[in-house]
Amino acid sequence: MLPQKNRAAVLNGPKNFQIKDLPIADDSKVLLKTLSCAVCGYDVRVFNEGHRKVRHPIVLGHEICARTLNTLKLPDEKIIPENTRVIVSPLIPCLNCYYCSIGHFNSCNSLSEIGSSVNGGFADYINIPQNNLLINGIIPIANNISDDEASLIEPLSCCLNAHFNFNLQTHGEFVIIIGDGPIGLIHLQISKLYNAKTIVIGKIPSRLKEAKSIGADMVLLNNDPDETIKTILEYTSRKGGKLVIVATSNPEAVDLALKVAGKNSVVNLFAGMPKNKILEIDPNLLHYNQISLSGSFSSTPKVMKKATDLVQEKKIDLKRLITHRFSIDEIDKAFYVTEVYDGLRSVINSF
Repeated sequence: MLPQKNRAAVLNGPKNFQIKDLPIADDSKVLLKTLSCAVCGYDVRVFNEGHRKVRHPIVLGHEICARTLNTLKLPDEKIIPENTRVIVSPLIPCLNCYYCSIGHFNSCNSLSEIGSSVNGGFADYINIPQNNLLINGIIPIANNISDDEASLIEPLSCCLNAHFNFNLQTHGEFVIIIGDGPIGLIHLQISKLYNAKTIVIGKIPSRLKEAKSIGADMVLLNNDPDETIKTILEYTSRKGGKLVIVATSNPEAVDLALKVAGKNSVVNLFAGMPKNKILEIDPNLLHYNQISLSGSFSSTPKVMKKATDLVQEKKIDLKRLITHRFSIDEIDKAFYVTEVYDGLRSVINSF
């Protein structure tokens, strides 16, 4: 029997949350009970500025851990029993375009997303569209993974997607991460898995201290970009980074990334940038140093499964990134602490 109401944080427009009970459609075929949903920097940008793919009113939230309310049958004939804890890929692909045909669902030409195009996880319950189920977008998790850390498997999978796309051998090489937030710290953990010598550049001393605790070989407080560049080139014996990840929405980080990148390296724009922002870069840095400038976006259920395995095997620690927990009624507080960089990741728990 379906629940009668769904308590949710509805975003009616910029900076306008309303806590209300939403109706649950009688034809909801895949309804999940939300357990935990983390607040992403993207959510805060949508809250403040809106986004081209978001239409109000909307329930945000795409980093989701939930529980099944009935038995689900997946396309590969696998069964997910009732009362199973799961994570959810936010992708709702069209399943008709070229990219869908080769399994690159995050590159779908007509992509919709949970928490952007349809209601997401800042609610007691979430309705999963059929096309998400058809790509195995609901993934069971092991008992040794908590609800809150499970909600961070989605951003972990996005970071893994970026690393997989580079096809670089970073063992013993320098990897430079610009950004000391939760995403930067996840990239740091992945980098250390590949035994790379990793430098983290950031703006917040407490976060850089955490990066050092995780295993960063060097951390730099970036108050003076010229001094940062000089320090990195000296530390790497002018070799620079084999891989430079821009894990911040600050456009100035792109110029910094190109100046600390080594020859035959990759610079990855992992974070979204402010809308209508045009970057000015020196093309000669790309040309003479043979630097590849790349981007990465989201992930796929297949990569999410690999991310789940890493957490289950304790190779990646997501628990240490969770510093705040709130109820749905406290969502304004959760967004505020995220916006002012207080701590690391905030999660919304549904009870």
